[in-house]
Amino acid sequence: MPREIFDKLSQVLIKEKLVSEKDIKRTKEIQSREGGNLSSILVKEGLIDETHLVSVTSKAFSIPAVNLSRYKIEKESVILIPEKVARQYHLIAICNLSNTLVVAMADPLNIFAVDDLEMITKCKIEPVLSTESDVMTAINKFYVQDEKSLTEFIEPEDESGLEVVGLVKEEFDISDAALEGETTPIVKMVNLIISEALRKRASDIHIEPEEKGVRVRYRIDGELHEALRIPKKSQNAVLARFKIMSGMDITEFRVPQDGRFKIRAKKKEVDFRVSVLPTSFGGKIVLRVLDKSNLSIGLDSLGFSDHVLGKFNEAIARPFGMIMVTGPTGSGKSTTLYSVLNRLNSADKNIISIEDPVEYQLDGITQIQTNVD
Repeated sequence: MPREIFDKLSQVLIKEKLVSEKDIKRTKEIQSREGGNLSSILVKEGLIDETHLVSVTSKAFSIPAVNLSRYKIEKESVILIPEKVARQYHLIAICNLSNTLVVAMADPLNIFAVDDLEMITKCKIEPVLSTESDVMTAINKFYVQDEKSLTEFIEPEDESGLEVVGLVKEEFDISDAALEGETTPIVKMVNLIISEALRKRASDIHIEPEEKGVRVRYRIDGELHEALRIPKKSQNAVLARFKIMSGMDITEFRVPQDGRFKIRAKKKEVDFRVSVLPTSFGGKIVLRVLDKSNLSIGLDSLGFSDHVLGKFNEAIARPFGMIMVTGPTGSGKSTTLYSVLNRLNSADKNIISIEDPVEYQLDGITQIQTNVD
């Protein structure tokens, strides 16, 4: 939401005594420091209830509001907008009226989003307002497999087509959870989590135990999105399965552990770097997805503008100097740097990398894992 529009909304919120001037000032400071949508920050900081914000925004800008939890969304309309765009702008198409696509948006005042939608769908866009949480719930329901799909997936006749290449098998006395982790339903549940992550081109998988269940989230284009939930009773078996695959000590629950494994899916191999962290409700698992095919697309296809790419190519051709690549998790730092190494890698060059950790293993390059000592 642009500052000038937010300022108008802020005046209404202050007049309605829903927030104070101090709250608005604090929100702008957070946005200046961390980025993000100003109205979303208001909600996340607990300064205003999401429903009240939608109600006031609707009146202030004469935009109709819709309660998605009570609205029958047309699946045929949803698929007109790619999932990546829906998640990027926090929106979902709900119906199509004579080539006018009605789209529920957390920020219907985002003219860039509306322009993009018109270009993608070739429809006239009619924005309506909804809460961000309702929009994301609808996105997860229509674009991502839910728990019902999970149950269907683990039926005996269904196979994932994933083959674990780097499975570690140890001879030791393991718990019932470990034995259960090798059973077919658990194996297929784990395969679902992995295959969905690959299908959605996720860079990370977060499996997070909670008091009454286990939440699975994928990091897609730098942002975490909830994908599905696992029953609490399957938590230990899923953890055991990942530990076995990654070569970790399955009897150790008190300290963090790290491991790796490799799978073969659709005729390509994908590496996974795995960490397990003990928490109040069990071991949290984070997997970094390392797909080498991402490195073969070349620097020209990474999204650089022609001007920037020219300067970048000039910089990497120099025999000395430093290039600093920065950005949040999942933004493409590793892909960019490894693409540079691929570009420079030739028989007449001696290339040594110092990494923490070594994510992709490249032929012809000497790669060194840093040692903290």
